[in-house]
Amino acid sequence: MFSYRNLLHSRCYLSKNITSCSFGSSLRPIAKFDHPVNRDSNCPTLELPQKDSSFGIKSHNIVKLPERLKEAVDKILGSYQDRNLINNSESLNHHLIFKKPPLTESQLKQIEVSCTERVSATHLFPDMSFMSVDDEKRLSNSLNNKIRRSVKQTAYKWKPVVYNQSMAMAYLVARLAPDFASLYKIFSEIRSRDPGFQPQNLFDFGSGIGTALWSAKSCWGMDKFKEVFCVDSSVDMNNLAITLIQGGVWPNQQGESRVMGEDGTEGSSTLKGFYFRQFMPASPAVKYDLVVCAHTLLELPSAELRLQMALSLWRKSQGYLVFVEHGSRAAYEVIVEIRDFLLSLSDEGKEANLEGHVFSPCPHEARCPRFADSTPCNFEAKYESLMKKQQVLKERFSYVVLKKGPRSETDSRWPRVVRPVLTRSGHTICRLCTNEGKLEEIVVTRSKHSKEDNTIARKTKWGDLLPVQLSHHEAQRDHSPDDKENFKLS
Repeated sequence: MFSYRNLLHSRCYLSKNITSCSFGSSLRPIAKFDHPVNRDSNCPTLELPQKDSSFGIKSHNIVKLPERLKEAVDKILGSYQDRNLINNSESLNHHLIFKKPPLTESQLKQIEVSCTERVSATHLFPDMSFMSVDDEKRLSNSLNNKIRRSVKQTAYKWKPVVYNQSMAMAYLVARLAPDFASLYKIFSEIRSRDPGFQPQNLFDFGSGIGTALWSAKSCWGMDKFKEVFCVDSSVDMNNLAITLIQGGVWPNQQGESRVMGEDGTEGSSTLKGFYFRQFMPASPAVKYDLVVCAHTLLELPSAELRLQMALSLWRKSQGYLVFVEHGSRAAYEVIVEIRDFLLSLSDEGKEANLEGHVFSPCPHEARCPRFADSTPCNFEAKYESLMKKQQVLKERFSYVVLKKGPRSETDSRWPRVVRPVLTRSGHTICRLCTNEGKLEEIVVTRSKHSKEDNTIARKTKWGDLLPVQLSHHEAQRDHSPDDKENFKLS
């Protein structure tokens, strides 16, 4: 048994030191581009536009919902009468994006101490030698009331979202398209870098309206999954997920458990091997190729429950485990918490099935170098607005993908581009997270790099893996005209 309470006293579960978080060093490593003629045939590649030979670049096209899903959504919204649906969806979206995890006991005590010091510094303390006992009590109560009000105003008021039918519909409008886009980008990288991985089953914790299911099926094919197990505590969210699968036809509400088949006839299931439950299965015996927990961590009432849930999901995985949250600082910190916790279990080796490594976005298992930075590690996905057709929006998200087993020796471990690439007339600046767990900045210039290298650098986008090998033996000191401007950009 693992002691979650002891682990919670320290945010850093790994023994590795926190590395530098600054891109501003003028000493930059030498970047040698890994061209196709130089690389091993087993070296993983990323998804490319057909005309691109720059094999480190992913597709950054607008992610669109499948036509079948859009038709189901249109049918559902067409039959749903609620004038406040748009306003409710906007309010819910704002709440979810800026949501924070509940405060721990230590954090709450720190706030109480801070508020006590602040209120006491401004509170008037008259000469109490002439006061009666009742006056002293009234003065003490007045001070304590001010402290309580200050704590109440300062402390974050976490509360779970209760997803009834109205809130489920608001979630559909607000989050279906952006959640689908972020998950599709993550799944696409798994498919591109590991083409031999063909998931046969999927476990989705906090499945909501089934967005992970649709994203996975769009990525690997509608007929690939033999079993999908979805867990969500809301019956209304489960029913809406089933309705989307059935093309917009609401199911008969016959309880929380359903097995669905593919023929689509009335009274039978719509997808064979699909299960919807309100609670996590007690037995860890059944393993799944792909396990997903998307936009659920911040809904759990404590850090201890987050770690318990993460361990349960890691035990259920026999392939990839995916955690996704919004791209806020609070959500990013929760992702780092889960990442470091599971990696610490892998290092301890108490269970053989717990060994694993980070597949993406990190090319390393060290402490995240962005944790000490003011900017969270997040990425972007473009998507079409569900309500306003042809309107292109951007979703920022933080995530981690863990893979069971040790890292392959053939893994090239290219650095990840973690900030927007800066292109200038004579050079390109890329800010990277390297396989050493450090943040580095390289400058690709026309004078020092080939035409192909410059093309690769200019086509590389935020979130790509840059196909380079970095060397610090002959670190170069570049003084480009835009250096001062570049270092200030986030």
